[in-house]
Amino acid sequence: MIERAFIRVGGPDGAGKTTFIEALLGSVDAWTLACRCVRDDTLRQTRESAPARDPELARYNASGASGAARFAFPRSEIGTDAFFMTDLMEDPSDVVLLEGDSPLAGADLEVFIAPPLPDGEGLFVRRTRDLASERRVAVDALRRRLGEPDGVSGVLEEKFGGAIAQLARANPALAEEARTSLLEGIARVSSAPPPAATEYWAVTASHAGIEGGQLVVINVRDGEPRGHAERVIRDLARLRKEDDLFGDILGARGTRIPITAVVADLRNPKDAGRRKAIRRVKRAI
Repeated sequence: MIERAFIRVGGPDGAGKTTFIEALLGSVDAWTLACRCVRDDTLRQTRESAPARDPELARYNASGASGAARFAFPRSEIGTDAFFMTDLMEDPSDVVLLEGDSPLAGADLEVFIAPPLPDGEGLFVRRTRDLASERRVAVDALRRRLGEPDGVSGVLEEKFGGAIAQLARANPALAEEARTSLLEGIARVSSAPPPAATEYWAVTASHAGIEGGQLVVINVRDGEPRGHAERVIRDLARLRKEDDLFGDILGARGTRIPITAVVADLRNPKDAGRRKAIRRVKRAI
């Protein structure tokens, strides 16, 4: 069995993800693959490529990657074997670095690279959830599905599993009975008083995804003030301490296990934050 460590590096465009991967490639003493991953829901199947003039792949290779490629995938392929069947994954390796979107169900370490926030902007914002509108959209979508060929069986499969769906496909009378019951339920929901809008906490759009990072690096360039970056670190610490933030943003799947969060100039090999971040990745490996 081949065992590898998978490190995923996410974050907004221009934050310094490729720079951090370059730093890792120069610091990790192991056979390491690097892959630029992009989710594209317009694709019907996954796509692997390794353009000779791709600037990101050139940076990976120049930094010591034993193999490099690009991988595009639709949502439907997340967590499947598609990525493991690529030509890249046939290469021997101890570590796989994934930059960008993740085609995997999980990774050994989730890294999030982000810039400091502008002056006066906080990591968390209040948003309003229009529950009445969400209910209308969900009801309309379900009604449309029930009108499609095999729509009833598809809904039953999602709610109760494949065995019930197969039974409905084999018994048209049962399928029609289920359709009638579901439509009656839709009518009851539609006629009920609309729920009131609610407010909740969310991560500001520019840093969406930071809440899932096990290692968070706020990347500052030469000369940039670190105060704004340190404010993001302080806000991030609140996420696992304040119940309202934790419940709204992380929810039932969240964990209060402390994470590693640092301010670093990723272009400076002597920067203390950069060295600490690299050590955290090495521990995961």
